[in-house]
Amino acid sequence: TRHEHGSPGAAPSKDNLLVLYLPEPGAVEAVAARLESKGHKSVEPENPYWKANSITFEDPDGWRVALVRGTGCTD
Repeated sequence: TRHEHGSPGAAPSKDNLLVLYLPEPGAVEAVAARLESKGHKSVEPENPYWKANSITFEDPDGWRVALVRGTGCTD
């Protein structure tokens, strides 16, 4: 998002994530490749769980998005 007066503020922590579950095979890798082709670099998550289960990106304000394979459902 954008705001006409600049940033809404810094993220509260590196572990504050927007998690996007992408169930289609190869979707996480495709989205990550597209982000990287636009100059965005993946970052190492703070939490070991997200390190093992996601590809994480950080925006210029420090907010993070975790791309996760699957649906997030445990049934």
